[in-house]
Amino acid sequence: MAPSEEETCQAVLGFVLDGVYPEESLVAAEFPASALAKELELISHAREQVEIEISSLSRENHSFDADGWIDQAKQLHNDIERSRQTAREIVAQHEQTGPLRSQVEDAAAKVSLMETEIAFNQAVADTLEEVQRLCDQLEQGRLALAAGEINRAIELLDTTQSGIGKDAFFTNTNVMSILSLEVARFKEEVENTLSMRWNEQLKIDRQSGTLEVARGADANSLDETILSMSQLDIFGRAREKLIKDIGNAILDAITLPRADGQSRTISITNNGLHVHQEFSEAKVGMILSRITATLDFLRKELPSEIATALPESLMPSLVSKLISKWLAPAIPTTLDGLIDFEKTLEDVTAFAMNIQSWGWEGTEELTLWVNQAPRMWLTRRRVDSLDSVRKALAASKGITKQVERVEREQVSRADEALLETGTDDWDASWDDEKEEDTPAEPANTTGMDEEEDVSAWGLDDEDDDAVGETVDTTGTAETAVDDGADDDAWGWGDEEAEDGDKDPTSHHRADSTSQDVAVQRPAQSPTSREMTLRETYTITDIPESMLDIIRQQIDDSKGITKPPYSKSRVASSGTGLLALPTLILAMFKATASSFYSLKLGSGQMYLYNDSLYLAAQVRELMMEHDLARLGADVEALERFGKFAYGKEMQTQSTIVTDLLDGAQGFGQCSEQPFKTECESAVSATTDRIRDVYKEWKPILSHSALLQSIGSLLSTVISKMIVDVEDLGDISEDQSKQLVALCNEVTMLEDLFTPEANGDAEPVPVTAVYVPNWLRFQYLINILESSLADIKYLWLEGELGLEFSTEEVVDLIEALFAESEHRRRAIAEIKRAPRGL
Repeated sequence: MAPSEEETCQAVLGFVLDGVYPEESLVAAEFPASALAKELELISHAREQVEIEISSLSRENHSFDADGWIDQAKQLHNDIERSRQTAREIVAQHEQTGPLRSQVEDAAAKVSLMETEIAFNQAVADTLEEVQRLCDQLEQGRLALAAGEINRAIELLDTTQSGIGKDAFFTNTNVMSILSLEVARFKEEVENTLSMRWNEQLKIDRQSGTLEVARGADANSLDETILSMSQLDIFGRAREKLIKDIGNAILDAITLPRADGQSRTISITNNGLHVHQEFSEAKVGMILSRITATLDFLRKELPSEIATALPESLMPSLVSKLISKWLAPAIPTTLDGLIDFEKTLEDVTAFAMNIQSWGWEGTEELTLWVNQAPRMWLTRRRVDSLDSVRKALAASKGITKQVERVEREQVSRADEALLETGTDDWDASWDDEKEEDTPAEPANTTGMDEEEDVSAWGLDDEDDDAVGETVDTTGTAETAVDDGADDDAWGWGDEEAEDGDKDPTSHHRADSTSQDVAVQRPAQSPTSREMTLRETYTITDIPESMLDIIRQQIDDSKGITKPPYSKSRVASSGTGLLALPTLILAMFKATASSFYSLKLGSGQMYLYNDSLYLAAQVRELMMEHDLARLGADVEALERFGKFAYGKEMQTQSTIVTDLLDGAQGFGQCSEQPFKTECESAVSATTDRIRDVYKEWKPILSHSALLQSIGSLLSTVISKMIVDVEDLGDISEDQSKQLVALCNEVTMLEDLFTPEANGDAEPVPVTAVYVPNWLRFQYLINILESSLADIKYLWLEGELGLEFSTEEVVDLIEALFAESEHRRRAIAEIKRAPRGL
């Protein structure tokens, strides 16, 4: 509820008179404008009441003298006015002193400025006087330099430089820059004069190779020049340049030979050296003598300040050049040069001792070189032998020749009959002088220790008592992996392990692609006879070059132990030569592959022949000279050759397989255009095999040739058999076409037919070299036979020896339609024992 105007007015009046704070409701209420007049009236009335009350109280207080207080107040007012007037006068007087003070300060500043100007002018005068004095000193120095008084000029130069440094007024001024530039010019003039005198006293001409030393006792002597140059701190650079020029103009001229080994001579006079421009033959002893005379002249004729720096500056480079240009080439590669080399070692030792007697250092490397002569000689021989391998390979003209391999084997009568009918390619002869009741050990004319397999020639001994030890010579995965750890650091083992398992001949039972025919040792039997087997194959001229290098190491290792070489310092390294054949063979293996591939057609087959021939010859050397250490190297070389063969076989196998892939599995081979594609693929494959036969025939031995071609043919046959067996349904037309294609492959049998010998009809030996040949023939029979014929081949023939029951059943189901007759035939085949 809003308060009334009366209540509002009384609340305001109470707050004004007594300071009573209104109630909250009144504070929040709005003061009405209509109550304003009444509120003013109330306040005016209250004011009047207060004034009346004050007057009443004043009248009642008689002791208060108001007039006195009024008089005192007036007097105080007058005093205050007088004080104000006085202050105004003081302020006015103070304001009048300001200009005077400014005048005083200005005068003081002018006095200070004048004092500063006077001090500066005095400093400038003093500085100019000092500049004049320094300039006079520089001029005096130039006059002294022109008069030849270098020491006086250097003294004045030092004084001038010190004077410039002491005067603080020169700092960061143009005068300082000008004086410094003049001092630098004067110093350069002094240095040029000293350099000219230095060059006159030590004349060296790099073009003519001369050095002249002028020494004296006057003020212009070389010693005085050195002293003056030392004062200017330029002697070190001049000495360094002089020694460098001596090395280039004098020592290099007599230590650096031409390509033909000739060198310059040197003449020594009382005061100089002169290198002649003509070249002449020189040996190490002559060069060392010339160097000794040159160094002795420098040591004696040059001042000690220069001579003391010669060993440190000249000897390291000089010794290095001596070793690289003269001593290292002086190491002989043959025994004939050992006597001269021994004299060289003596000369080097004498040279080092002579230098050391002067108190010079730097010959330690020469002494070490002499002490290490045996090792360095062996190192040189090693490098030379390895380089000879490289040169032999590079110089080879690819000349080939036929070599013969002879094997003597013990064969039974049954094997004799087999040999006579199956392997006419051998030149066989009976040794009638051999006692029949004494089994002879095979005489391996190639020097091989392994027993070798002759199964590839159809000589398998069927005697149950025979003890046959065969060595796989095809470079298959087993050989490569088992023996890979024996290979040296050339990395052949890894390559064999990677590729060897892909050797297409590794699965053959009668695998014998090596020229080294393995031996079947029959049991002692009175019916056995010794038979000599001969066969030729082609090698290049490289194996003989390798053998010459190896023989040289072996011969020299023995020759060095005999007079006159036995007393040589390097004689102790003679036995180390026997380790070089290992490195030579390793170098051959490391570099031969790329050479044969680039320069020879069918290079891998040549490499195969060369490696096995070289291994056989090295084995003979090993046995002849009792070098058992070469056994592992010979085996590694054989593996290397077999790997080359396996690599080539893998390549050719891939080629014929790719060509046969053009038939696309022989599906729809009786329909065009697939018929043409199949015929082209088979024709290309057979042509490729014939081309390879022609290419390898002049290279490989006949047995190895048949083995390699047999391996390729076996690869082709295996693929064809698999492709035919994979055909789910073979129509009559397809069957005829497959027979025609297979018959085209069988025409390759003429490659395995020996040449006619008399009236006897040659018998092909295809089955000996192509393990799946009979299986292929049976496949052709199955494709062109009736169901009754197939059942007969299984029940009465030898079809079960080549095909399994499942394979025959699958072929029957593919060739013949479902019928009761087919079901009975399959049932009989499954019931019948295999191989009857």
